[in-house]
Amino acid sequence: MLTNIPLNNIQLTDPELLRGQNNTINYLLSLAPDRFLYGFQKVAGLPTTASKPYGGWERLRGPNFRGHFLGHYLSALAQGLDIAKDDVTRSKLLAKLELCITGLNRVQQVYTTANPQSAGYLSAFNEIALAQINGSTLPSTAKENVLVPWYILHKILAGLIDTYEHLQQYNLGLANTALHMADQFGTYIYHRVSQFDDRQKVLKTEYGGMNAALYHLFTITKDRRHLAAATYFDDMDLFNALAAGKDILTNQHANTMIPKVIGALSRYECFSDPKLTNFYLDAKARQQLPRYLKAAQHFWDMVVNHHTYVTGGNSQNEHFHSADDLYHDAVLADGATTCETCNTYNMLKLSRALFKVTGAKQYLDYYEQTYTNAILGSQNPKTGMLTYFQPMAAGYYKVFNRHYNDFWCCTGTGCESFTKLADSYYFLENNTLYVTQYFANQLILPAQNLRLNMAVDRQTGAIAVKIHQLIPNEAVKPMQLKFRIPDWCSQDTELRRNQIPQNLTETAGFITMTQVVPGDTFTLHFKMTLTLTTAPDNPHYVALKYGPYVLAGLLGDRDLTADRPCGTLVRAATRNPKASYFLTSPVTWSQWLKALPLNYQLNHKTPYLISVTLPNVNEPIEFVPYYQIFNQRYGIYFQWQQAE
Repeated sequence: MLTNIPLNNIQLTDPELLRGQNNTINYLLSLAPDRFLYGFQKVAGLPTTASKPYGGWERLRGPNFRGHFLGHYLSALAQGLDIAKDDVTRSKLLAKLELCITGLNRVQQVYTTANPQSAGYLSAFNEIALAQINGSTLPSTAKENVLVPWYILHKILAGLIDTYEHLQQYNLGLANTALHMADQFGTYIYHRVSQFDDRQKVLKTEYGGMNAALYHLFTITKDRRHLAAATYFDDMDLFNALAAGKDILTNQHANTMIPKVIGALSRYECFSDPKLTNFYLDAKARQQLPRYLKAAQHFWDMVVNHHTYVTGGNSQNEHFHSADDLYHDAVLADGATTCETCNTYNMLKLSRALFKVTGAKQYLDYYEQTYTNAILGSQNPKTGMLTYFQPMAAGYYKVFNRHYNDFWCCTGTGCESFTKLADSYYFLENNTLYVTQYFANQLILPAQNLRLNMAVDRQTGAIAVKIHQLIPNEAVKPMQLKFRIPDWCSQDTELRRNQIPQNLTETAGFITMTQVVPGDTFTLHFKMTLTLTTAPDNPHYVALKYGPYVLAGLLGDRDLTADRPCGTLVRAATRNPKASYFLTSPVTWSQWLKALPLNYQLNHKTPYLISVTLPNVNEPIEFVPYYQIFNQRYGIYFQWQQAE
């Protein structure tokens, strides 16, 4: 199995990505931990250290998700320690994290003392919410108003584990405190689920990646109770159907399904070590392990090949619908609510894990597509705020969260995304380094005593890699590099080593360079071209890409604040009915397709990375990279028609 490179060994040097990363760091530092702790302190009977909590999804009254964002906040702060640009910024992040962990630890201790039968419980809502999910009959006055309690608890547990893993080199004592809290919390979860009499009721309500987090915790603690609790959240009816290749996604809540499947793959990863497997699993459980991998692979195939738009995003109104109904969902249904950003975050987690397990390049190609367009395109570069939905149809705009009044799920996962931008650029297998994504960065490899510098011209697809000795006068361990060949590049790929052209021998989508030592330089050129994608249910509903970049047509800035309420405290864009929806051509469809890659106009002198003008189209639309668009109405998909 491949291993990832620690975040603190990779330094971004791409200016756009650095801006996005810094936007998120600044946002994290602007938030007040005491206001997130408010609900936790109330549950424990402690005096609150803030005068009021945050609002939005963190509100106390009305349907809410209170407590979830603190879990995301822990994860993002912990990752931020590894990518902080200087010691001053790191110390500020650490101070925020210390306030969170110290406050939560106090809450957990006090609650445990007062409620020894519930030792380890840690939440911003009362335990009665878990009884509600299990179907217990309760008086209305006793009920809680949180919508998905196990989902919220997953975020808290995952945040504690992330804190432990990232904090050890900066504050070992605080890291161990976070682990102790996660340990106690995991044990509480074990005791709690052991009491439930109807497992299916729990599994039908969104619970995030609770199984994945508990498997992760088990790999650290080796506590059988944590393993048993993780197994409880495995939806075996779903996994068995997926492993058998049955597409049962129609009308399912997408971001309930994706984390469940990440949990299935987490079990498979957890027991990739035969010693661990033989010690903790009986013969039947060992025999069933491949089923979890098959479920994850088949699920990924179904989502990516039948429910995914050109950006890599999926879903409409948070749900999967009929396979291949992309035009229907974007146009005939509510087009403002396509492509929930949380879904892309979780599909990247799944793709990353599948690549580590299988080494199959297709997962990296999807990763690039989705990261470049849906993730980088989810942030407002001026404010750092983040999208919930990303409309695919023409005439909409991006709606971003407000700084202190929303705290959506996609705000939380977005903060995590922009504090781990480089986490899938490289992978190691023994002494082989897989170079998987192409954004400017610097990588250090202490075990090899090597440093790798990558410069990227994202306008042209030119890449330069130089290898340096990390510490002079110390031994160097030569290694081999495997460069991923992107699925979008033409056949004209060029590679030079120390200025000498290389014969390109591709193996499973990678070019291998052996005996790499300090002083080696590699220059690659992946030629970018204009390509067209169509919707399966409407062959004339088209979207464009230039290399890895999805292009969107600019449609003006009219009424960019005309949001409408959607779901629970979410806002969605409204469509301008006067915006261009068609690409009208004076020539036939076949003639247009033939001329498109030959006669389009590419402009590098633009405020955007590039801009493109299409041939044989009556509408004067400028197309630019979707990820760079904000404060503009746009269209990704347009309906092609021939002029009468």
